[in-house]
Amino acid sequence: MEENFTMAYKKGLQKVEYMWKHLEGFPHITRNGEWLVNQNGHWTGGFWIGLLWLDYLEYGDTGVREAAREWTRKLRCRMADNTTHDQGFIFGPSSVMGNRIFPSADFVPLIHAGARNMMDLYVKEVGLIQAWKEEGYQGISIVDTIMNLPILWISDELKGETEQKEVCQRVARRILECALRPDGSSYHVVKWDEDFRVYGDTHQGYSAESCWTRGQAWALYGFANLYRYTAQEEYLDTAQKLAKYFYEHLNKNRLPAWDVTFQDCEEMPVDASAASIAASGMLLIADLLEQKGESGKAESLIEQGKKILAAETKLCLYKEMERYGIIRQVTVDYPRGSGIGESAMYGDYYFMEALFRLKYAGNRDMLRLLY
Repeated sequence: MEENFTMAYKKGLQKVEYMWKHLEGFPHITRNGEWLVNQNGHWTGGFWIGLLWLDYLEYGDTGVREAAREWTRKLRCRMADNTTHDQGFIFGPSSVMGNRIFPSADFVPLIHAGARNMMDLYVKEVGLIQAWKEEGYQGISIVDTIMNLPILWISDELKGETEQKEVCQRVARRILECALRPDGSSYHVVKWDEDFRVYGDTHQGYSAESCWTRGQAWALYGFANLYRYTAQEEYLDTAQKLAKYFYEHLNKNRLPAWDVTFQDCEEMPVDASAASIAASGMLLIADLLEQKGESGKAESLIEQGKKILAAETKLCLYKEMERYGIIRQVTVDYPRGSGIGESAMYGDYYFMEALFRLKYAGNRDMLRLLY
C-alpha cells in the first residue's frame, strides 16, 4: 500500500481510538464538527462498531475487541425494530463482521433478528422492501436497500434455510429493474401507488431524474457485494456499469458532487461519503474480477479507486483530533440543509474499509471478514 494510504489508515485508527475514549453514545453525524450521538445506534451504529473491529484487526488489542463486543450488545434494543430497512447497516459491520473475527453466541441472534426485520418490510406485490414503516413513507423503497440485502442471505446460510435467500434475490432483481437506468445511473427512490404501479423518484437527490451520488455509490457497492454471496453474474455486470457512470461523473478533483447535476460546479458541495463508499465498492469489484481472471478490468478499477482515495486523503482527511471524524466534506442531505461539510459514520467507515481492501489486497482470509 502506498505511503500516503498507509499514513491515512494509521491516522484514521488514531481517530477511532480517540473517539472510543471520549464518546458517550453511538456517533451518527457531526454538527459544526461535534458528533451527534445516540444510545440505540440509529441506522449508523454498525459502522462505528466496524471501525472498532478494523482497529482490533490492526493492533490485536483485546480491550478494543471487548469494546466492539460491548457496543454490539447495545444494539440488542434494535432486535425487534422492523421500522427500517437499514438492518444490514446496523448488524453487518457489527455482528456479521464480529462473528467472523471472534465467533460468539452474542452475534448470531442479532444477525437473525436483522433478517426477520427486513422480511417484515417485504412487499410481495411489488417485490421490494419498504424503506421505513412510518407515516408519510408508505409505498417507498430506496436503492440503499441493496446494501442491506446480504443480511438475509447470511442469516439463511447460518440456519441452512432458503426462504430469505429467495426474497434477497427477488428484491435485488426488482431494484435492478426499477431503480437503474439504461445509461448506468440510478433512481434514489422507487415508489408504488395503491395499484402497485412503480415509478422512479428521489428523496435526497436534486430531482427525480437526476442521480444522487451517494445512492449511486450504494448501488455499485451493493450489487458487487451481492455477487460475492450469490455468484449471479448479472449483479457483477451491473456493479461495473454503475461504477463506470460514477467515475465518469466525478469532479475534476476526483471527488463527487452531491448530485451529478452539479458536476464541477464550485458553488455546490461534494459528498466525501459517496467517494468513500464508491472507492471501497470499486476495490471490491476489482477483487471479484481478479478472482475470475479478468486482471485488466480489475487493474483499471483499482487505479480509479486509488484516485478517489488519494483525493479524499488530500482534501478531506481530518486535521483536528478533537473535532469531526476521519473524513470531512460529507453532504448528508443537501435538499434539507442537513450535514453539509460535516463528517458521518458511513463516510468514515467506508474510507477505512477501502484502505483495508488495499492493505490486504488478494488476502482472502482477511477480506472475507468484511460484511
